[in-house]
Amino acid sequence: MIYDECMQFRRSLTCILLITGVCLPALAGNNPDLCEAHDWFQMRDHVADGNASLLCKGAVDASFENRDAAERELETVIQKQPHSASSYRAHEILSTMYLREGRYRQAAAQLDQMLVEKPDAEDVQAAHSLFAVLTRYPDQTVASSEPSTLRGETIEDNLFIPVSAHGITGTYIVDTGANLSMMCESEAHRLGLKLDTTSTKVADIGGKDAAVRIAVVPDLWIGKTHLKHVAFIVTSDAAMPFVELPEGHKGVLGIQVLIALGTIRISRDNRVDIGVGPAPASAKVVPLAFDSAMPVTQMSLNGKALNFTFDTGASTTYLGPVFASAFPDLMRTGSKKDHKLTGVNGSTTQDSSELPSVRFQLGKEVELKPATVMLEASFMNSEWSVGNLGYDLISQAIPITIDFRAMQLRVEDR
Repeated sequence: MIYDECMQFRRSLTCILLITGVCLPALAGNNPDLCEAHDWFQMRDHVADGNASLLCKGAVDASFENRDAAERELETVIQKQPHSASSYRAHEILSTMYLREGRYRQAAAQLDQMLVEKPDAEDVQAAHSLFAVLTRYPDQTVASSEPSTLRGETIEDNLFIPVSAHGITGTYIVDTGANLSMMCESEAHRLGLKLDTTSTKVADIGGKDAAVRIAVVPDLWIGKTHLKHVAFIVTSDAAMPFVELPEGHKGVLGIQVLIALGTIRISRDNRVDIGVGPAPASAKVVPLAFDSAMPVTQMSLNGKALNFTFDTGASTTYLGPVFASAFPDLMRTGSKKDHKLTGVNGSTTQDSSELPSVRFQLGKEVELKPATVMLEASFMNSEWSVGNLGYDLISQAIPITIDFRAMQLRVEDR
């Protein structure tokens, strides 16, 4: 395995950048701003019923990439309820939406307003240090884009696609779970990039701090899509997954890049189509949403829809405590195991249960065999998500299209 071992490092970075939880806390009584936490698909139905607050409408529109509506609604909340918990939350939602789009100046402006309200908020301060560096550069933009077909490769259940970065070819991991693109030091030097240091620190799974540095690729080509000013976190060459990858493969395409591509169709033989049109009418549609910068989707089990984080950069799908609580009968078929998770500077062992097999529906049947159920909250969002859906199961559903414009997955029969 390559990428699941560094999952905790990436999730720790997510915690810093995305500041706090993504929904309002559950408030007592009939507070008009009450917004049920994390189940964005249920929340969308609640908003459609016409009973939601303006803040909740803005949160849902941001989650489903209805950007203009989200801006209008959240700015109205800020104007009408200044210096309130609701306005603070609106700033937070806007900051994460702008982060996903690579609009770093606007994200930093929202953090500025949050620090006015809570100047001692350490998580916001940490994020602000990173954005202070990002704002020295222009925001990421799409210079041009045309549909194109690429020939990718799969290494240890990670999908890599060819790129041209700063005029130099490479092959980088497609990672919907990375809230910023990443590369290691040697790759940054290979590309001739300048490194900027921030005071932001991230803790890996072993609890040790790692410095965050930034490099910006002036021109990034993926097929016939030309992106400008693409920011990358730069880590040590010894960090997972880079220590195990050959030269030219030591990069990760994060969510800003993938959203900019619009649609990504993955089919057999590692064919990847960028900017594809509609799928066949027979294709099964699976919903997508954003929980901060993390995509969320649904798989079903025994007819029950279950929310999973959608992480193409994780080679292995993990289930978590929510799954264990929801399916006690299945859990009785498992055997207890110690599961090792490795971070940048160390490892930790956590309690897990290994089930022989679990069969989910992701537009078509996919099988997790064996199925590892982490018994502690060991990955980001494991307090509410059933699991982290990795590329081992996603690849079983191909041909599959990831559509960040329509916010859906389309799974074809063939």
